[in-house]
Amino acid sequence: MASGRRFVDDGYINAIRRFAPTDSFDFQNKIPDPTPEGDGEAVPLGYTREWSGLVKITNRSLRNIELGYQAIFNDLEAITNTADRSMFRFSLNPDGRPIQRTFSLVHGLDWTHTLSPKTFYNLSFRQNLFDYTDYVYEDVNDPRYDLAGGAVGRIDYEMGAAVQGVDLTRFKQRTNSFVFKGALTSQVTRVHQLKLGTELQLAKIEFGTPGYIFDFGVREMFRFINFRPFFPGISESNPISFSAYAQDQMEWNHLVVRAGLRAEYFSARSTVPSELRNPANDLPPPAPQSFPLPTEKRLSLAPRLGVSYPISTDAALFFAYGHFYQLPALKEIFTNSDYSILVDLQAGISKVGVLGNPNIKPERTIQYEFGYKHALTEFLGLDISAFYKDIRDLLGVEFITTYNSAEYARLTNIDFGDVLGFTIAFDQRRIGLISTMLDYTWQRAQGNSSDPRETNTRAEAGEDPRPRQIPLNGDQRHTLNCTVTLSKPNVFALTSIIRYGSGQPYTPAFEIGFGQGLEANSGTKPAFVLVDLRGEKFFRLGNMRLSLFARVFNLFDARFSNGSVFNTTGSPYYSIDPKADEVALADPVRLFPPRRIEIGFTINSSL
Repeated sequence: MASGRRFVDDGYINAIRRFAPTDSFDFQNKIPDPTPEGDGEAVPLGYTREWSGLVKITNRSLRNIELGYQAIFNDLEAITNTADRSMFRFSLNPDGRPIQRTFSLVHGLDWTHTLSPKTFYNLSFRQNLFDYTDYVYEDVNDPRYDLAGGAVGRIDYEMGAAVQGVDLTRFKQRTNSFVFKGALTSQVTRVHQLKLGTELQLAKIEFGTPGYIFDFGVREMFRFINFRPFFPGISESNPISFSAYAQDQMEWNHLVVRAGLRAEYFSARSTVPSELRNPANDLPPPAPQSFPLPTEKRLSLAPRLGVSYPISTDAALFFAYGHFYQLPALKEIFTNSDYSILVDLQAGISKVGVLGNPNIKPERTIQYEFGYKHALTEFLGLDISAFYKDIRDLLGVEFITTYNSAEYARLTNIDFGDVLGFTIAFDQRRIGLISTMLDYTWQRAQGNSSDPRETNTRAEAGEDPRPRQIPLNGDQRHTLNCTVTLSKPNVFALTSIIRYGSGQPYTPAFEIGFGQGLEANSGTKPAFVLVDLRGEKFFRLGNMRLSLFARVFNLFDARFSNGSVFNTTGSPYYSIDPKADEVALADPVRLFPPRRIEIGFTINSSL
């Protein structure tokens, strides 16, 4: 089996090429000196060009053995416009934007062997390859960087739009990992089904800046290539992870119990300074000297339990409990983790940013869930569940004070939070032409409210963190989803999807009352409603199945969906200080994409 896909999207915002990167501009008199390349053509401000595909081969010629090979690839070129990365600055000089290119390949072999009617095992070997680049020109020494210089604009002309130069952002990441998996399933007795499994992952991760470029004047470019520790090049890490699990599924008189244990091992195979108060040996003896200390090997045990019990022929109760561990993104903990950059660190001066920490622990979540399922009628089902998550060892920042009273920040496991909520869902199977699904979720997501400096100070004094919690950034109290489908199998289908979400928190920027400042995340963004439609008509022509479809995303052209708001008003549409926020108000990328209509057809052939 093989399939392929080509996707092209020019976005919904255009840039006007009034200037080229190599243009000059007299900012004092606001007089442009454009070159012929500034042709005034309208081009997409952000775009996507993507190829993707799937190849799958299966062989069952050997008795009781199935051998398969599968490959999934994706090749993407894009200029990304998001709420936290807008290319609006290049709306008049679009050729100065950085281009993001991604290639990924996941492929490997699968072996399934049936030993008996009650026992089989799976083996798999896969390679996961991911390559990502983000820059204007690939070669750091490309002369076009010198001809163009860094992007330049002035706030008093076209709201600071770049009228010459290019973005000097440069980033590269490549991950090559090999994954070995094995699993055994056996119906040991009539009551017990046993599952055993293991997974080993070996990874090589390369990421960083492939050459730094700085513009210290009008097209006066300076380059630093792998100039450690201040301008490091591509960093390499080779972490290893291993996991094993065992699960027993037991069934007695309709009572189903799943009990299991998962062990997870992780080694960053890196080092951290042994003396955090003199990490770069900037202070001579008698101050304690630092040496590279191997990172700790992390071993976590995660018990899990699930119980399901029917209380009648059409109703059942279920309960689930489990421990879950998750490492932060490896790029995040390895970035800026060369502590030799702290050489010559002085009191009151810290320009090194937050340092990475390869010795980080995985974030831990203990989850509880209790539910009730009931077939109310032959066509209508009810599902109610309540859940609670206790989250510990979240990634935060601690401040380290050196022996000469200097200070620096590094990542560590310092924050915590919890999530409490419930979900009510109705599922109405098709009656005649109509089927519907409706679910509502209420949840509260909170975390410790103290900032990293406060947490660190109280910890050093032997005190507990302040016992207060604030809403986490992703806290959304009310979520409602409704799907209504009008369909006749193999003839037509018309579906409407309605989504409602209450506003997530934000931190207001003003004070109220008697000089009392507002707490972090004490404000709430506006709620939103999004409606999508899809219609499809099916045909058959010989051995081919055809369909014509139309899709409408954001039917009512809503412009907000928990995106950015102005912290002086809590609104995405206006600010108390419109002059200071002039550029942000003019940037359309901060809003939700407008209504989009797609019309097309599909062809499926059975050969």
